[in-house]
Amino acid sequence: MSTAAVLLLLLPAAQAAAQEPLETKLVITQDGRESGREEFTLRQGRGRGALGSTVIAVARYPASNPLLKLAATLERTPELELAKFQLDVEGPNGTTVILAAGSGARLIVRTVAKGSEAGRELPGGPDVVLLDDAVYSLYTAVVDLATPSGKSLTGVFPRTSRRASFVARREAGVESGATRVTLSGDINGTVVTDSKGRLQRLELPGSRILVTRAPD
Repeated sequence: MSTAAVLLLLLPAAQAAAQEPLETKLVITQDGRESGREEFTLRQGRGRGALGSTVIAVARYPASNPLLKLAATLERTPELELAKFQLDVEGPNGTTVILAAGSGARLIVRTVAKGSEAGRELPGGPDVVLLDDAVYSLYTAVVDLATPSGKSLTGVFPRTSRRASFVARREAGVESGATRVTLSGDINGTVVTDSKGRLQRLELPGSRILVTRAPD
């Protein structure tokens, strides 16, 4: 199937997935004050029974009566490469849908808004991760790719067209089955996931952002 066809199939699949119950809740604070909340589910398998993994997330800013709401679906292959990505952004100016799919060394991104549609092709590959400045569970993909010696990655932010080069280094000696990864470069911070690979804590000092798991 062509990359263009995959992009067309993403829209209904991601909308349906975002309506499922989401098991993990996050609290986002900036400068010590809560700015939003995020809920996400990390599960094995992809759409149509394919192998791999899926992250489904919904973020709201603020948590009550949000001015900005984002719904994200990220599917990756067993080799941890991008299979499908969709980000629905609801704001004061309406809804924008961003679709992305990988095709070898290319990343095809399409942006659909009311009355407009645009596509672009970006450098892709196994060392590219899709991120967003308001959907933080996507950083679980960074943790999966991190190595003890440090893995050089490129973060692509489809909503803002930002690109960031950074190194993800997995730390040893973390207790309770958790994983801790330090980020250095264009993105600096620390990511901690639990034994199931779910985001537990994310610190981004440059943005004064702290993301923590809400009590169950």
